[in-house]
Amino acid sequence: MSASHFFSKDYYQARDKFIKTINELKDRGHKVSHDILSLDCKGPNQENLSIDIATIGSIDNDNLLLYSSGIHGVEGFAGSAIQLSVLEQLKNEKPINDYCIVFIHIINPYGMAWHRRVNENNVDLNRNFLNDHKGEPEGYQKIDSFLNPQSIPSRFDLVYLSKGLSLLLRYGFTNVKQWIAQGQYTRPRSLQFGGNKLQQGPEKIVSWLKENLTNTKNIFAIDLHTGLGPSGYDTILIQDDINHNNYSTLQRLFGSHVAELNPTKGIGYRVTGDIHSGLTSFLSNINWLCITQEFGTFGPTKVFKNLRAENRWTHNNNLSNQVKVMNHWSRTNLLKTFNPKDSIWQKKLIDRGLTVFKISERYLKNL
Repeated sequence: MSASHFFSKDYYQARDKFIKTINELKDRGHKVSHDILSLDCKGPNQENLSIDIATIGSIDNDNLLLYSSGIHGVEGFAGSAIQLSVLEQLKNEKPINDYCIVFIHIINPYGMAWHRRVNENNVDLNRNFLNDHKGEPEGYQKIDSFLNPQSIPSRFDLVYLSKGLSLLLRYGFTNVKQWIAQGQYTRPRSLQFGGNKLQQGPEKIVSWLKENLTNTKNIFAIDLHTGLGPSGYDTILIQDDINHNNYSTLQRLFGSHVAELNPTKGIGYRVTGDIHSGLTSFLSNINWLCITQEFGTFGPTKVFKNLRAENRWTHNNNLSNQVKVMNHWSRTNLLKTFNPKDSIWQKKLIDRGLTVFKISERYLKNL
């Protein structure tokens, strides 16, 4: 089966494939349960949007693999494809008895359906998993006018490179990267807005986990992303405050792919309110080992330029028809940036996604 088979044309097709595949797993004797977290928002054709959670095996087991995708909307096309390939492989294996897998399929269905990274409130959900939604990086105000121009974008932004280079020379690459990416809670129309409260999707996910993981002792958590790093190469991003034992474990499992979320080391940067730091705080009675599997697409200049153009278009256009807003070239570019139509890239994602999943699964079995 080719890698392209697992990629979907839109959120609705991805969801249909996910539900069909977990039902096939159930038909083959696996213990499967499916929960739907309905959201108060609609897709382009006024379809209802929801987060699907599939539990494979018994939720009462001590050990659990938490496998999530689509927290950044358009990145869900790749994340869903990897999850579907894993489910396809599980169909040919014996039913799981001694641990449990929980798939969270498309945490941000609004973003995926409308071709955005953020949700219906312009919130980056991977900056939203916290209780105190206040403040911004100390340098954000210095770069805000460049990040968030109050006008619609043009295809040929002649000042983008010169202004960006000027900021880098003035403040340094590491500082600018950290200020842009960390997350801010004061500017609702600006990039990397983390919200002023826990959003409905994260809130429902946290409630579901608290309600269902009453017997869980150990969780290995994988969150799937695209965008950072060399094309098709996956970086295993980990918190820079990880303890020594967990760091050694992840290096043993994933070798040179492991990198800290530290702006001075590689592609990463420190994040406020990301899903894993949030969940480990909200469910602190559980022993967590967390990774973000980040697959590269294009260089950082192109990625950021397309993020900036899409946000600029969304907040400064005068259209009332949101489908027309979605069909703008900036949304198309954003989609292509995080979900390239490239068969070689797709194959790398599926192959490496399966590899990392199997490594994580073996680790969990041996606890």
